[in-house]
Amino acid sequence: MARQNQTIASLFDAGDDAVFDWAAAAPIAMACMNMANDSGLTEMVLAGPAPLEDLARRIGAPPDKLRRVVNYLAAHGLLAVGADGTVSATPHTASMRRYAAALKINIVRTIAGSHLLDGLQQGVTPFEAAYGRSVFAHLAAEPELGAVFADYMGFMTDRVLAFLHADHPFAPFETAVDVGGSFGALLLSVLEHYPGTRGILFDLPNVLAQAEPRIRASQFSDRVALVAGDFFETAPPADLYLIKQILHDWEDADCVRILAAIRKSIAPGGRIAVIDHLLEEPPTPGEALSTDIGMMIWSPGRERTQKDFEALFADSGFRLGRVTPNPNGHSVIEAAPA
Repeated sequence: MARQNQTIASLFDAGDDAVFDWAAAAPIAMACMNMANDSGLTEMVLAGPAPLEDLARRIGAPPDKLRRVVNYLAAHGLLAVGADGTVSATPHTASMRRYAAALKINIVRTIAGSHLLDGLQQGVTPFEAAYGRSVFAHLAAEPELGAVFADYMGFMTDRVLAFLHADHPFAPFETAVDVGGSFGALLLSVLEHYPGTRGILFDLPNVLAQAEPRIRASQFSDRVALVAGDFFETAPPADLYLIKQILHDWEDADCVRILAAIRKSIAPGGRIAVIDHLLEEPPTPGEALSTDIGMMIWSPGRERTQKDFEALFADSGFRLGRVTPNPNGHSVIEAAPA
């Protein structure tokens, strides 16, 4: 499969077959990996080698058709198949499991993306055109998918943690609020790296109800408070606000409402840390540019340039501070009260 920073034009230059391979590979790969994860096959193989016929019996699938899926995954190095038909794990099998939530969400987004033209013509998000309601209403109405989405957000958090702690250490703070922090993966990691600090997980009541068992089971539970609320209206008092993958869900006016609510509560000398993609000027192929279209499909939101963030901050009572670009994922954009 082509890397995101490879231009589509370069694929056309390579010929029609290269374009076809690029377009065909992703949905097939997602389908096969998602099937392996959903059926429990991935976990079974990670537990130890097993005959294909035994795996087929355990997951309730026809052996001949399962063999075709397994052969596909083995051809891509995600499983291994012995001469006797025994299926075993490879060094990449655990990665397939780690991507489970991302695969599910990307399948949902692919379905929504097939309605891109409908959404543009109807003046709604393609997600609404596909599913009949906004993404957040859909997640609230489908608790199982909502839990998958929360796991996906945790996966996206894991991708940025090493960069965050190595390249953007925070100045001293007492209390950090994870705004719309889902299950609190980011907040727990920050508390681990900054001993003596406290954290607040701030999200909707239904999200906190799912997050609470995970927070209470963590070694930092005595340093975390769960606070329910609407981030458009209010924010708990603190001196550091973590805003990861929140602003990119919303139009500018809504982002200003979120930031203005924080501005009312932020402690003197406090700051906000927005963790989002940074679009380059001029646009260049990469994760940020692809995600910008993904947000158009998913929500009213968008990815933004540094100048865009600077304008949002100015309109909500902040001024741009330290910026740490991340060419391979989410960057960190800090701001302080103006």
